[in-house]
Amino acid sequence: MNKERFEAFTDAVIAIIMTILVLDIHLPTDDHSIHSIIAIAPSFIAYIVSFIILAVMWVNHHNLFLHVEAINHKILYTNIFLLFCATLLPATTAWFGSDIYSPVAAWLYALNVIIYNISFSILRDEVLKINSDLTHLYFTEFSSLILNIIALIIVFFWPPFIIISLLLDILLWSIQPVLRHKH
Repeated sequence: MNKERFEAFTDAVIAIIMTILVLDIHLPTDDHSIHSIIAIAPSFIAYIVSFIILAVMWVNHHNLFLHVEAINHKILYTNIFLLFCATLLPATTAWFGSDIYSPVAAWLYALNVIIYNISFSILRDEVLKINSDLTHLYFTEFSSLILNIIALIIVFFWPPFIIISLLLDILLWSIQPVLRHKH
C-alpha cells in the first residue's frame, strides 16, 4: 500500500470519529432556557475535550508519517488497532459526559486514552523498524502514559479530574512538535 492511501484512510476514519462525537450531544427540544444548556454542559465539555484529543492525535499521526518512507503489513495492522482505540472514544466520551462524577465512567474514559497511548507507541516502534529515527517521541509518549495512569487512579476519588489530565495531555502532545522544531 502506498503512503498516500494509508494516510487518506486514517484521515477519513478520524474525521468520521470526530463527527460521531457530536451525535451524543442532545439539545433539548422542549426547553430553550439557559438552564437546559447548563444541564448538558458536562456532555458538551466531554465532547470538546475528546474533539481536541482527536485533533491532536491526528496532528501527531500526521507528524509521525511525514518522515515515513515505507509502510509494511505490521504498520497497517498496528494503525488499524490505533484507529480501533480511537473509535471507542465517542462511546466512552458519551458515557462520561452523561455523569462526570461517575468513577467508573471516568476510569473507562481514561483507560481508553491509555490504550490509545500504548497503541501509538507500538505504531511508532513499528515505523522505527523500517524508517528514519523518530526517538524524539519517546519522552512525550512516556510522559503522556504516566499522566494518564495517574489520572486513572485519581478519577476514583474525583472523576472530573480526567478532564484536567486530558487537557494536560493535549498540551503535552501539542507542544511536542513545536519543541522538536526548535532543535
